[in-house]
Amino acid sequence: MPSLGLIVEASTTTAASREADRTLMAIAVARGWGSLRVSHVAGDVLALGRYHLAPAGAPDVILDRRLTGGRAAASGAGFVTLALALPHRSALVSDDPLALAPEQVLNRAVRGLLGALEAAGVAAIYPGRDVVTAARRPIAVVGFEIDGAGATLIEAVLALERDQSLLPRLLDRADPAGVVGAGMVLPGDVTSLGQELDRVPELDEVVAWLRHGYEARLGIRFVGEDPPREVNGDVDRTVRSRVLRPELDRHGVTATMLGRFEAHCALAADGTLAEVVLAGDFLAPSPTIDRLEHALRGCRPDVEVLEGIIDTVVRPPHDFILGVGPLRIVAEMIARGTA
Repeated sequence: MPSLGLIVEASTTTAASREADRTLMAIAVARGWGSLRVSHVAGDVLALGRYHLAPAGAPDVILDRRLTGGRAAASGAGFVTLALALPHRSALVSDDPLALAPEQVLNRAVRGLLGALEAAGVAAIYPGRDVVTAARRPIAVVGFEIDGAGATLIEAVLALERDQSLLPRLLDRADPAGVVGAGMVLPGDVTSLGQELDRVPELDEVVAWLRHGYEARLGIRFVGEDPPREVNGDVDRTVRSRVLRPELDRHGVTATMLGRFEAHCALAADGTLAEVVLAGDFLAPSPTIDRLEHALRGCRPDVEVLEGIIDTVVRPPHDFILGVGPLRIVAEMIARGTA
């Protein structure tokens, strides 16, 4: 039976959360088993995915950047965040890190959340991609990250009292220039646990349901654990780790299964790519994206050349990009955007 530490933080900050997750990923690798951290942050939070470019921001919106990829999400007051740190991507089901294919990681990881919602009386499913739904409406946004040591983080933003129809309003306030792409989400398109239950559950109820869900669906044994000590995160540095710089004056974009995928590029005097920053709604290990952006520098923005480089770098099972379809789309997008 796998073990997980259980950490509950009824009140924390976005900066402390990100640094806690980084620390817990390292701890998971060192000891061979992971942690589930359940937390709540006050205020209106615009939670960017790992690969979004940072918008301008607004005084009344807290900008956050998750360690995981996927779409931008509303978070903070009215939401609960689950962060599952594991020593490797298959740790919930096997000692073999490669037992799960990339597209199976979220499917297995969210089973505990599905069990929790079932225990609460809500029929929910994981239809694939980066959401969990109830009555065919998203109730949680999910994503994952795999770092250079293989440590894996699965995150879920669960709608408790408010829902993802808040996202367009947060973007209107914090991103008037439209840097972060997101479709219009109306109240009828999404749901929350409070809406499904006709009441807003307390955090301790949610934690009890999560314990039951992970124990029943995955055979997890929970161990009480304290949050990491002396966590001092710089939220502005994290959020601004990906920004649109003036020299990135060439832009390609394509619609994908999760939203949109973008390439912001600079061309050298000889017409080759001087720099490439990939952005948008996708799921990939961050070392893969780092290597790919580096490998694309200096090459001609020709579809066949670009596709060859992408195929050389993005080689499953260790390297992958989910949510964009055939990777030739990426090559075509860069070539089109730099033409």
